[in-house]
Amino acid sequence: MSVGRVGVPLTDRILEFIEERNPGSKVAVWRIFYPMRDEDPIEVVVKPGSLSGEVLELTLEGKSIVVKEEQKPAPRREREPVRRERY
Repeated sequence: MSVGRVGVPLTDRILEFIEERNPGSKVAVWRIFYPMRDEDPIEVVVKPGSLSGEVLELTLEGKSIVVKEEQKPAPRREREPVRRERY
C-alpha cells in the first residue's frame, strides 16, 4: 500500500512546485489568486526582487500558473470613530 498526497490543498502543492522551480521564492509569495474560470491562469504574486524581473509561466496538473513580482499594497488605515457631542 502506498501513501499518496491525499488531502494536500492546492495552495501547498503550488508553493512546493514554485520552490522546486525557483529555490527561495516560496517565502516571497504574498498572494495567490484563483480565478473563477478554469481556463484562466492561477496568479502567484511575489515580493519585488524575488524573480529578478522575470515572469514565470508554469503548468501544474494541467493548470497554468503565472508567477510575477508586484508591490504589496499599503495597509489600510482604520477610520477614526466619529465623535458626536450631545447638546
